[in-house]
Amino acid sequence: MRIYRITVLMVSFLIIFSGLTLLMAYYQIVRGQDLAAQAVAMRSQQIELKEYHRGVIWDRNLLPLTGTRTTSALYCFPQEAFQSEGSPGKKATISDTAINDLAQRLVDIVPGLTSNQVVKDIKRSLQAGEPFIRLATDLTDSQVALLQRQDQPGVIVAPVQKRYVTTGFLAHIIGTVEKGKTVRGLSGIEKVYDDVLSTNPASLEMVSVQDARGEVINGLMYKIRQEQDQARGSVVLTIDKRVQTALETLMDERVPKGAVVVMDIETRQILALASRPTFDPYRVSQVIDTHQESPLINRALTSFYPGSLFKPLVAAAALEEGLVDFATSFHCSGSYRFNEQVEISCWKEEGHGEITFEDALAYSCNPAFIEVAQLVGRKTLLEYAQKLHLTDETLVGYGPYRAGSGISINPGPVALGNAALGQQGVQLTPLQLTSLLATIADDGCWIPPALVLYYTDDQGQQHYPVPQPPEQVLSTDTARKLQHMLSLTVEKGTGRSAALAEVSLAGKTGTSQTGQINEQQEEILNTWFAGYLPAENPRWAVVVMVEEGVSGAESAAPVFKDLAKILLQLYPAG
Repeated sequence: MRIYRITVLMVSFLIIFSGLTLLMAYYQIVRGQDLAAQAVAMRSQQIELKEYHRGVIWDRNLLPLTGTRTTSALYCFPQEAFQSEGSPGKKATISDTAINDLAQRLVDIVPGLTSNQVVKDIKRSLQAGEPFIRLATDLTDSQVALLQRQDQPGVIVAPVQKRYVTTGFLAHIIGTVEKGKTVRGLSGIEKVYDDVLSTNPASLEMVSVQDARGEVINGLMYKIRQEQDQARGSVVLTIDKRVQTALETLMDERVPKGAVVVMDIETRQILALASRPTFDPYRVSQVIDTHQESPLINRALTSFYPGSLFKPLVAAAALEEGLVDFATSFHCSGSYRFNEQVEISCWKEEGHGEITFEDALAYSCNPAFIEVAQLVGRKTLLEYAQKLHLTDETLVGYGPYRAGSGISINPGPVALGNAALGQQGVQLTPLQLTSLLATIADDGCWIPPALVLYYTDDQGQQHYPVPQPPEQVLSTDTARKLQHMLSLTVEKGTGRSAALAEVSLAGKTGTSQTGQINEQQEEILNTWFAGYLPAENPRWAVVVMVEEGVSGAESAAPVFKDLAKILLQLYPAG
């Protein structure tokens, strides 16, 4: 009997011991990682070091266009900063004197802070039980060095990833966000792809590991933790960051007010697009209140009188309809007289004399093109504008941009003559004119312009825009005649200031009246140059619009020339 009881006890002990062993193995091996993570979470504080929790906007080569700027921020952990005032394991009783002293030390180093505001923020944080507060961003290197030298407990400097640069780089395309209870896109790509960009889960955090009393564990301190999940919820643009950067620099130097578009002719993808003046995405409300030059307007997608850049369309219609050829001759006396009361001057006061149609575009002769427009007629000219998609406001991946562009020509020869010169009744955007030049350069083939290559959803799946088949809108013969005339413009005509020795260019100058007068009582002019290169094997179409310029030849063509050099350097032949 005794042996039986001993046997039962031993078996029971073995069963209990085995059960405990299995239970320990389960928690240590099976659930060990999960429980460890929970334990750390219970004793840690996370600070999100990304300004906005949104997906990345990339360029065509997967170079980031957002989240590229890192700045130093000042954080305060009040409980840690004042923990010496309390007993271990008990909540500290923090005196106003201690808070005021800390605030003053910080203000002495960071003059942008005010003592009253720092005290207010710390007290609010303590009352709300918030573990930390961010007191300042964009610290200078010297401020960071002084703060680190001070080695104040509970006061740290950490890198913060800012979504935007403050220079206005690509600001009109990237757009802005509005931060309320949630962050939502307010304009640009941020708005168009708000649902996509808001699904990116990647975080960049600073973690402080603490003991049971809430004190930072020595040796662990603060760790930066980044989740590498940049692919999900992102947008890839057609923009080439290298070209865009060079363009922005060029515009800062040469185009205080205007727009430039650079397009790949083969694909119609936009490589660069910029508008001036630009704006700081962090100061949108201040810009609205104080700036008189409308920097929030994307001038590349805004309609203007195109001036003589409309003449290639008039020429296309006349050639396609067989109304003129290169040898057709016109007489320019310096103006075109409709009747005794109405005449339109040529830019060349003394006139061009006898001039052929071949040269009329190169020398931008107004009377010649007014006469050509009368031959074409109002109805046919409007039909060709529609056929060439001249007023189409589609931008693939971006949607209709509603620029208010259009061509509305009143009946009568005077209205038609004004329209032929890109004035009355004609409103086009720099992007639309870039598309027109690309169509001519591509032997009359039209493809809609594109800004977005694809986007990735929250599962990492790529989504591409639905491709639109090319459309032959001009005969190859007509397109090549126009190419020849545009080449002559740069070789010997009004576009000579755009010429390069190393490669042939083709293009057209333009100067449009605005009907406005400046302080010097001079008429304000918008000046243009639209062209493509190389002339014999076109790769890029470029339109430059300079508001309040002198002339297309003087204000816009040199910018085109410099940009052509940049493109040739960045995209060497072969």
